[in-house]
Amino acid sequence: MTVTRPATGVLYLHGDRQRVDTWVRRGQAPCFVVPLSGWIAVVPAGAAPAPAPYDAGHLVLASRGVPSNLRSALGLFDIDGRAVVTVHPAGWRAVPRWLVWESGRGTARVPSLPAASPMDLVRAAGVAPEVEREVRAVLAERSAAVTDVLGDLVELLALPGERLVFGRGVKSAEGSTLVEPEERSVRQYERLVLERTEIRDTVTGSS
Repeated sequence: MTVTRPATGVLYLHGDRQRVDTWVRRGQAPCFVVPLSGWIAVVPAGAAPAPAPYDAGHLVLASRGVPSNLRSALGLFDIDGRAVVTVHPAGWRAVPRWLVWESGRGTARVPSLPAASPMDLVRAAGVAPEVEREVRAVLAERSAAVTDVLGDLVELLALPGERLVFGRGVKSAEGSTLVEPEERSVRQYERLVLERTEIRDTVTGSS
């Protein structure tokens, strides 16, 4: 029997705490909000109220757009044994970008998603351009473990709260607060998922 380890990860946002709390309330799943040095971390705290696969809290957060007043933003996740990095550049019309890394394969291109480059990560993190070479080297190593790749990226990008990325010490972190989504947002998400499920079943002929 294959055992899949629980998803972990953090979305790092810029902006004040009140705006981040409001953004989380307008989302679909509960999250811990943790103030860090230069960033505010958002960590999924449970599932969204929807049928699988639309209930996965980490995937829901990784897929969510970030408003311009909370960017630049970076998400680092371990989902289904893959390192998933989301980049939300600063700028009014900036497009979110994705980077997926798998052990034994390295960086995997997802045709349906705009790809993030190592320099995209460096710029979003605000570290020196020279770090791009080291980031590229980490992503080129195919034999590493997902946790090692994420740990190296956290260090190179000078991101705080490495423990949070791996799901450790979230509740006990200084200033950590559980923020629940608004009932209105939950209902809207439930309706959206129902519509998507009905369309999928119609197209595939499922009953």
